[in-house]
Amino acid sequence: MDPSSPTTSQLDPFAELINQLRQSLFPPGAASSPELPAGPMALPAPFSGAAENCSGFLLQCTLLFEMQPQRFPTDRAKIAFIISLLSGRALLWAKTIWEQAGPATRTLETFVTHFKEVFDQSANSLSVHDQLYHLKQGRSSVAEYAVKFRTLAAASGWNEAALITAYRQGLSPSLRLHLAIYDDSFSLENLIQRSIRVAQRLAACDLGLPAPSTSPTTTAVALSSPVQYPSASAIELMQVDSFHLSPAERQRRLRQHLCLYCGADGHLMSECPVRPPRPAVSSLTSRAEVASLVYFPVSVISATNSISAKALIDSGSAGNFISRHLVSQFHIPQIPCQKMNVHSILGKPLGKGIISHCTPSLTLRIGVTHYERISLLVLDGSTADIILGHPWLRQHNPHLSWTTGDILSWSASCFKSCLKLPIRPSSPTRSTQLLLQATTIESPRGQHDIAVPEEYSPFRDVFSKQLATRLPPHRPLDCAIELLPGATLPKGRVYPLSIPEQKAMEEYVEEALRQGYICPSTSPAASSFFFVAKKDGGLRPCIDYRALNKQTVQYKYPLPLVPVALEMLRGASIFTKLDLRSAYNLIRIRRGDEWKTAFITPSGHYEYRVMPYGLANAPSVFQAFMNEVFRDYLHRFVIIYIDDILIYSQNEADHHLHVAQVLQRLRDNHLYLKIEKCGSWLLEPCPPSSMAESAAAIHLSLKWPHP
Repeated sequence: MDPSSPTTSQLDPFAELINQLRQSLFPPGAASSPELPAGPMALPAPFSGAAENCSGFLLQCTLLFEMQPQRFPTDRAKIAFIISLLSGRALLWAKTIWEQAGPATRTLETFVTHFKEVFDQSANSLSVHDQLYHLKQGRSSVAEYAVKFRTLAAASGWNEAALITAYRQGLSPSLRLHLAIYDDSFSLENLIQRSIRVAQRLAACDLGLPAPSTSPTTTAVALSSPVQYPSASAIELMQVDSFHLSPAERQRRLRQHLCLYCGADGHLMSECPVRPPRPAVSSLTSRAEVASLVYFPVSVISATNSISAKALIDSGSAGNFISRHLVSQFHIPQIPCQKMNVHSILGKPLGKGIISHCTPSLTLRIGVTHYERISLLVLDGSTADIILGHPWLRQHNPHLSWTTGDILSWSASCFKSCLKLPIRPSSPTRSTQLLLQATTIESPRGQHDIAVPEEYSPFRDVFSKQLATRLPPHRPLDCAIELLPGATLPKGRVYPLSIPEQKAMEEYVEEALRQGYICPSTSPAASSFFFVAKKDGGLRPCIDYRALNKQTVQYKYPLPLVPVALEMLRGASIFTKLDLRSAYNLIRIRRGDEWKTAFITPSGHYEYRVMPYGLANAPSVFQAFMNEVFRDYLHRFVIIYIDDILIYSQNEADHHLHVAQVLQRLRDNHLYLKIEKCGSWLLEPCPPSSMAESAAAIHLSLKWPHP
């Protein structure tokens, strides 16, 4: 059509009008759809300075600034908003920054940089790699494990292949085996989704299993006559790692020679490549449970000997047993008994399958104070020395800690008949003194008149029991405890005590507190406190300083050599032996090191102010102290081995002078003697009328009577 035609000219005004209308409705710059306002957003949670919350807090603030820019038009408004959400130490830091009015309060970027420097102590790249490498599923679900893995993987920078390998290695062993039938061609995300689906299917199959039977056929060791084998259904219940099959499906697979686990042909269920390995059941329990079994040391006391052994507590055992190996090794007597069949949890015979002998009544000691008479059945093929089963548990009803494997307490009947001190007192006097003998802290009570030889009567105070129990002074050679670099403090546990042990412990602590040897402690260290039996039947308190000793710098001061000491005695004819009272307790712990000796008891937490027994450096420290005290006497007429002093002379006149000098030196240094362990010896040569008479005759001079 010709543009100059009348029709075209008539349309031009309309086109111009349309253009004007369009421009009025859609001005330049508004051609795109108008931006919709952001929806309501929750405010970030207040931040108090916790490093693990720093990055998340800043992310929430950044999102709020981006989605609602009209609320925060300037950087200073954004900074003020962040500060309004701070509390605690984070608010104190921000207050200082705001009052300084520096660059950090003018630009958001500078403020956030300073903020991260102070509070964002997130794991660096190396620690993220370590966490990812060591991450395991453990007892968490696959979904929970996947969340942790994805979080670390995002910050690790690892490639896809490395992440797939790490994810597989962190899964539980059974799930890894089920995933082994799939190839490795899928991605990490596909592997994660596949593992979650497999775990869900396995869980659904486990839910289809009936509850385990509680019949006697599931006991670890059962006695019967004749043997009662468990039914097929009972055995099937033990297969908790397989899919539960209906009877019809089971028969179908058996007829077609298919695997009862995966349903494929060509192999049996025992050879199934998909089935997780199942630990074989031993004569007592499965290998998977060995780590959780409860063993504790016992002593078997017969008429001829005493045997140390380990006893297993097995609540599923129908009897109390002793291994034939232990009986044969130590020649423990055994007598014929009524024959009984014995079988394991699966109904299979144990050893020969028959028990025909038992031991006569033996004394079984558990710990220090629990004694009982018991007859044990002799069991073939037992991996435990002794098995204490359900009859023993029913009789004694002990309170066990299944976490630590300790016996915490005994039943009321045990307190009446089984719990007693290792040796019964033979007289009323012995009984009343027994608890006093249980302590190693010298008590000043009950001090008798001291009978010392007349020539040494001016030194009666050196033998005083009251003076010996005073808190000694600090000296240059106090016991120092230097810890190795990076040492970890001992963390002992509280051992349960019987009633006699509890009384002995209370007397020990009370006496030591009264004398100032110990004091209550707030130390972060704690060594264990327990008792061991003494030969005289008492209880000796012991503190387990082994963990502390491993972390202590060793003091290498030498102890005397016996051959050299004997050579010094050549030519001497008269000797006096002196024994220090409370030897180690005569040395103070160096100021500032007392907290390292802390020990814990059922009644409280204490630390030593004097040098206790059991420290690795105690013998060397005491030897160095004694050598310093008697340095000018050593190898002239004195030999010292830790707390024993031997004075030697060629004649009696010199000897009296030497003993007096030693006693004076002891007095000057606040050291005291135990008179009941002191004595003198006179060596008198006699004419050699025969080979037997050619040796010197030793005469004991009774100059040191007991008090």
